[in-house]
Amino acid sequence: MNTNCLHRRPAVFIHGLFGWGEGDGLEKNYHYWGFGGRERDLLGYLRRCRFEVFAPSLGPVTGAWDRSCELWAYLKGGRVDYGKVHSETFGHARFGRAYPGVLKDWGTPGAHEKIDLIAHSFGGMNALVFSELILHGSREEREGTPEDELSDLFRENKKEKIRSVTTVSGVINGTTFADSLGEKGMKTVVSAVFGVSALIGWSPLMKLYDMYLDPWDVTSAPGKPLRDRLIPPTKALRGIREYNAHRLDNVGFEMQLATAHEINSHIDTDPEVYYFARRACRTHDDGKGRQVPNRDMRKILKVWSTIIGRYRPERLKEYGFDDSWLPSDGIVNVRGHSSPVSAPAADGTGVSEFRPGVWYNMPVEDKHHMSWVGIGEDPKAFFGYYREMLEALQKLE
Repeated sequence: MNTNCLHRRPAVFIHGLFGWGEGDGLEKNYHYWGFGGRERDLLGYLRRCRFEVFAPSLGPVTGAWDRSCELWAYLKGGRVDYGKVHSETFGHARFGRAYPGVLKDWGTPGAHEKIDLIAHSFGGMNALVFSELILHGSREEREGTPEDELSDLFRENKKEKIRSVTTVSGVINGTTFADSLGEKGMKTVVSAVFGVSALIGWSPLMKLYDMYLDPWDVTSAPGKPLRDRLIPPTKALRGIREYNAHRLDNVGFEMQLATAHEINSHIDTDPEVYYFARRACRTHDDGKGRQVPNRDMRKILKVWSTIIGRYRPERLKEYGFDDSWLPSDGIVNVRGHSSPVSAPAADGTGVSEFRPGVWYNMPVEDKHHMSWVGIGEDPKAFFGYYREMLEALQKLE
């Protein structure tokens, strides 16, 4: 426990797709939360303000369940257990890496009884799945695993609690950008990313940016002897094919509306947790019923937001899709990063007293998807924004 913290409850920052955390060598010189060097180090600033904050390194291209299991081990310590039933269902190793635990006393009375989660992009879906496992555990794992083998993450009535979940452009209901790739396109993208990972997975680059694909034998954990890091191409190829054989446990498909809808149907809103969806938009109507990027949208996001702003597939209507889904932050539709479509929700505009058990859709801000991690933002304003956010969260009792 950090006894020097003025603000008692810890905050855990969860990165998004292709993100990284404090376990990656890259974070030492180039910070995900701030997107720059020391002068843009958001977590360093918050620590100087005496907040207790953590930013775990989780699988940058893996699904929400696996990342949740890694997050549990990171916080509580021990070896990652992806679940006996889960690992057998999705064809990967059951056990992963071991962690010392940064909050081993999480759940004990005092400063570490509860935590706040702040999640960007796909980290939003990660936070929802993690909060569901904290609330209910997993019935499938309890029924399919010997009692003496069961991870505490999958048990009921845990002492570990979450106080709040805040998503910043979180991929909660999915993004039509992922849907626009279709099934074949998504599998091609996944295969390419995993293929490149396999090619460099033995190299020192993994110490800088770790892909965490060991469960599929596509990469290996950094720090092992070279002979143990070399994975036969045929073995890696089998792992890639296994990953691509599933819609669940596949980050590409979990960002599509159908799979996001399926995941959300199994997630309950905890009546004791506060939920905030912080939202962004940087597109506008072009007068022809399409959304186009604003002039100050980042260049690469202009391409993606143009696709999102005119993509109207009939097949997605069963998941609530209509023209209100066209506005976006450049990567995720505003509706996609609003409250889960089936969850109790309210407008957070002007609210002075928030209630737990309700998702608050906060006012849509003039930001793009990467503004939340500091790209294009003035450091002073960026730091102040998150300081105010954490100060407000600390007041939730």
